[in-house]
Amino acid sequence: MKRRIALVSAGMLAVSLMGMICHGGESSPPWWRQKTYRMLQTNLPEIDADMDVEKYVADVKDFGANVVLFNVGGIVANYPTDLEFHYRNPYCKGDVVGEVLERLHANGIRMIARFDFSKVNETIAARYPDWLYISEKGQTVADNGQVHACLNGGYQQDAAFQILREAVGRYPFDGVFFNMTGYTRSDYRGVTHGICQCDNCKRRFATWSGGQRLPSRADAKDPVYQDYQRFCRETAMEHYQKIRQVINEVRPGTPVCMTGVPLDIVRLESNARLDPDLYSDTKKQQWMQITFEGRPITNTAVHFPHYPHRHAGVSPHLTHRRIYQHMVNGGWVDFYCIGRLDRLEDRLGLDAVRDLFHFHAANEKWLGVTTSAAEVGLVRRDGPEFDGLYQILAEDHLPLDLVSLARSPLDRYRVLVVPDAERLSREECAQLDAFVENGGRLLLTGKIPSALACAAALKFKQTIPRQQGTYLRIRPKDKEHLAVVGLRDVDLVFLDGPFHEYKAAGAEDALLRYIPPAMFGPPEKCYYTEVSDIPGLFQLRYKKGMIAVFPWEIGTHYNQMFHAGHAMLVSGAIRHVLGFEPRVNVRCPPMVEVTHRKDPRGRFEWVSLYHHAPRMAGALHAPVPIANIEVVFAAPNSITSVRLLKAGRALRAEKIADGHFRCVVPVLDRYEIVLVEF
Repeated sequence: MKRRIALVSAGMLAVSLMGMICHGGESSPPWWRQKTYRMLQTNLPEIDADMDVEKYVADVKDFGANVVLFNVGGIVANYPTDLEFHYRNPYCKGDVVGEVLERLHANGIRMIARFDFSKVNETIAARYPDWLYISEKGQTVADNGQVHACLNGGYQQDAAFQILREAVGRYPFDGVFFNMTGYTRSDYRGVTHGICQCDNCKRRFATWSGGQRLPSRADAKDPVYQDYQRFCRETAMEHYQKIRQVINEVRPGTPVCMTGVPLDIVRLESNARLDPDLYSDTKKQQWMQITFEGRPITNTAVHFPHYPHRHAGVSPHLTHRRIYQHMVNGGWVDFYCIGRLDRLEDRLGLDAVRDLFHFHAANEKWLGVTTSAAEVGLVRRDGPEFDGLYQILAEDHLPLDLVSLARSPLDRYRVLVVPDAERLSREECAQLDAFVENGGRLLLTGKIPSALACAAALKFKQTIPRQQGTYLRIRPKDKEHLAVVGLRDVDLVFLDGPFHEYKAAGAEDALLRYIPPAMFGPPEKCYYTEVSDIPGLFQLRYKKGMIAVFPWEIGTHYNQMFHAGHAMLVSGAIRHVLGFEPRVNVRCPPMVEVTHRKDPRGRFEWVSLYHHAPRMAGALHAPVPIANIEVVFAAPNSITSVRLLKAGRALRAEKIADGHFRCVVPVLDRYEIVLVEF
């Protein structure tokens, strides 16, 4: 006991000094809001409690992490708990939590305590059956001797708070994380066991609902089940807030983190074996920032492919991409593996992860607190139209943000792209009208809602359903207007979906022409005889702004067949029909992802270049270096320096026009950041 008290005392002194250094006074923000961090989660099997603490901390330090997510309690207690219902790790001979906490703090590394109250050991479950989850079949559910506990049972509603008061009161953790929160209905094998049927759930739902009977199964059409879903959301959030309250009563100012819950720190996971969407983690990070505005966002790259194979790793290139995309979009650097680093048996990805941790550590000044400098906003819509447009914009190297019309400030963008315009509400139409009225440029696809005043010049005539053998003619005058070099070799693009016919009253210009169904077999009859006068792209002026309309789903077409002609039409519509000249132009192959961010105080900007790993039959491989990437940018202020952060060298910025500069990145291996200081 004396040893544990001494450790805690030293740890409290260390964290107190860290707080004085980091906060610099009472007016400073709490530590987790000051910058982006590098978090390492070595999710410890109970057998790892025999660890060499000095070796563990040395490995963490060598990795470059400045925050560690460490197993403390719940499933097993890795400290000498005094509570009889808190299962003590049989492999834990001393106070692992206290010793690790002391050594981490002594090395300037913060520790977030991990708890999991979703299950309780079978020896304890046998004594407290009222704590347990009961499946729709009337059975308890167990995983390797750990029995599922119900959110409304005594374990989570009472015993868990006693555990928290003991652990958080005993140790000066820098934060607390909770795993697998809420109403857990499936096991680690992926089997869903349904709505909990325990007496606690029945009583609480009846009280909450005014006497309704707890539904026995999930039925989305059942009004009672719909009420039950709302009950789950409300009672879970009530529980989370109580957890936060208890922790801050015991140790004020301690941040609480749960997966996908808007508390102090928001954390998610990327854990698919292979994500076919190259931009998935960029999209996730940007959408999390919109959804959880103002809160620090961290998304962990999970080392293993799925639950049954937690000791193997996914492709190192996938892990690297996940971490990098979150890092350059304002998120923490975060990696999660099972077990200590020195016991990891699939280490293929560690060097790539360590590289990003060290890169972030060396460049915190530039990566820590930035905001997006993207000038293009893409309204998020689930579906192939959105996905196709996103990929076109990304491959055209137009830095972009995801946009929510309900939450995002539209006036920060020069161009807005709206997929599936027909889905716009009357309120959203009013927002877009105001955006265009004040000089914004708007690209719409699909059918146009009548409530959109800025597109009122388009008079709807009919929707032509999908027909085989239809095309859109790209006339010489269209090519001149779109001004995309590649279109000189493309005279038409295929149309394989519904097409909305409009007549334009006072349109600035009407481009492309609809080709009715052509013959496509036999080969001797493969030709068309008619090109209609029906336009496939409109250009409209509205007050100070400009609109371009594709009255068909051009993004869906690219998402299906990836035809370069569709991508060139979108690029030409944005850059030339709408007259948008981006502040940053990057000339390089389409597999390079470009991100543009800036310092909120205007001291610097940077352009990130990420070379996506090539894929062969689903396998990811190392990218082949690209030479001489040209970056042209308009500088709002006088430039003091241009540097490459990865290569650690200065670049020459050549002035090519009024306020425009050009620099060349000699070689791009996997990633690089071009830093411009003012």
